[in-house]
Amino acid sequence: MLSFLYDLKGQATVLNGLMLILIVAYLFRKYQKRRTSNVLIGFSIFIFLLTSTEYLPRYLAKQLETKFQPLKLPLDTRDSSKVLVHVLGSGYTLDKRLPANAQIGLTALGRLAEGIRVHRAIENSIIICSGNSSLGLETQAQVTKRAAIILGVNSSEIETLNNPSTTQEEAKELRKAFDKNTTLIIVTDAMHMLRAIKLFKMEGFNPIAAPTNFKVNEGPLQERMKWWPSFSNIGLMNYVIHEYLGAIKASIFS
Repeated sequence: MLSFLYDLKGQATVLNGLMLILIVAYLFRKYQKRRTSNVLIGFSIFIFLLTSTEYLPRYLAKQLETKFQPLKLPLDTRDSSKVLVHVLGSGYTLDKRLPANAQIGLTALGRLAEGIRVHRAIENSIIICSGNSSLGLETQAQVTKRAAIILGVNSSEIETLNNPSTTQEEAKELRKAFDKNTTLIIVTDAMHMLRAIKLFKMEGFNPIAAPTNFKVNEGPLQERMKWWPSFSNIGLMNYVIHEYLGAIKASIFS
């Protein structure tokens, strides 16, 4: 069941959903159920317009991203012997042509940059990099550590968790390695932060949020056609779907 939900989360995209509806519509039409087929085709067009224009994806993404504000520094951590700055994993590649900061990808690089900003502002902090390798090769955590070193972090101020493959596993692995009363700062995408904070609280931590990689920007924008369909809006909707399905999976198998 857990494997099924994990696969479902990975395949639950707007375009896959539309393809499924159109396939069912075709089958109904083939067996002379034209009215049902037309309803499904009309429904697929409605879903496409709803998710490819800016209004719904931006609204839902903003609901997730505004749960936590960007972390203001410096923090008062004088009562803490150690502060953990946990940069959550987000995928990587082992393309040996590329330096480590390019191997971890733009999303991970954004998270790492925020983690380094926080780390440099807190004297008694260490960066935690996490993420496994499904192929038994160099782990995501190790590549992220190399990237942090390239960006100027001392290797002695970085620790790795090489086994987790999900946020829930990252929280559990951190709990095995460190006391739950240790001051913990979580660095991840703003849209992912709500789910991440809940998972780490379930392990007994009282985490501080340091969101980054905001998808919805509120600064001055030039006029644009919000009603015009765009694949970028569909991509944003896919991210929203991923987060909600992840929250459901975590609540069931917590």
